[in-house]
Amino acid sequence: MDYQIGQRLKAFRIRSNIKMPAIAAATGIAKETLYKWEKGTRPSNLNDYFTLKQYLDRMENQLEAERLDMEDQHPATLRLPFSRHKLAVPQTDGKAAAGTVTVHNNEPELIVDRITAPFLGAVEGVIEVTGESMEPTFSNGSRIVIARLQDQRRLYWGLYYYVIDTNWQGIVRRVYPGDTENSIQLVADNPNQARFPPIQLQWEQVEAVFKVMARILRF
Repeated sequence: MDYQIGQRLKAFRIRSNIKMPAIAAATGIAKETLYKWEKGTRPSNLNDYFTLKQYLDRMENQLEAERLDMEDQHPATLRLPFSRHKLAVPQTDGKAAAGTVTVHNNEPELIVDRITAPFLGAVEGVIEVTGESMEPTFSNGSRIVIARLQDQRRLYWGLYYYVIDTNWQGIVRRVYPGDTENSIQLVADNPNQARFPPIQLQWEQVEAVFKVMARILRF
């Protein structure tokens, strides 16, 4: 028996964003049992073990087929939903440039350039930095790699984030607590703070926050 089934289950859940109750419903295995296996408890019920194994075999093959299909299409850009639990999809019409916010089925999506870089971790796309506010860290025209957050209000102060306001305008800044409750402050790296002063936003003015994972010099 494969005692690594719990690690395989965890990896599948992370990759697919499928919740444990959904897996329990699909397999007929109690979610409490699945949680125990994922945490390292060895399966004791052979029928449940093989049921989960067959489920993972089928679903992993499906994910791989979807990945290969996307690879074959080689889309230049993707539509990245603001909601973390929804998958990015190729932008087939190619009309909107990376960094543009569009609305599909009444839900906002950020257009990003496609990137394949497993060494960077769970990255989801690339956008271009415009303007001089983040120099010398990010020059005008440079590219940043971004990823969605599980909870956009749980930020690490002082790190770089791409923030989209309710006017659908995106901006790269270091983020700090705001001067008032339920607000954040966006700070530029440019030494000329008179030209690029901090921006204060109430959370109700923030539509989405993406973490800046890396800077790439060439794309």
